[in-house]
Amino acid sequence: MIMGWVQLVVVTLAALARWTSAGWFLLIGVLGTLGLAPLILFGPLIFAGFCAPHTEWPLLVLADVLLLTTALTLADGGDNGMLIPILDDRTANSPTGALVHRIGTLTGAAYLLTLITLVTWMLAA
Repeated sequence: MIMGWVQLVVVTLAALARWTSAGWFLLIGVLGTLGLAPLILFGPLIFAGFCAPHTEWPLLVLADVLLLTTALTLADGGDNGMLIPILDDRTANSPTGALVHRIGTLTGAAYLLTLITLVTWMLAA
């Protein structure tokens, strides 16, 4: 039960981090899918937190770290260039910003693979 509340806090922190650099991709992802995309990305993590046995907790912690890293480093497109939560506007549109965005992309892909593994493990148990 405690891990479910941890997952709610992690998802809230990730959502707040993304709203600090809200750009077109975020708006299209939330409004364009009528909220279905965030539900698909965050729902299984929260559900797993409340239902997963203790043996799955390391996988949940890995998913949490990857989600928060992605939320802080993935770039979003704005009218004046890239928007990255941990970088200011000038740095986000530099080679450093491109490297940070690449890290965000890789951790995002790793989060999705971890989420698929977590759901598969829960369905098999």
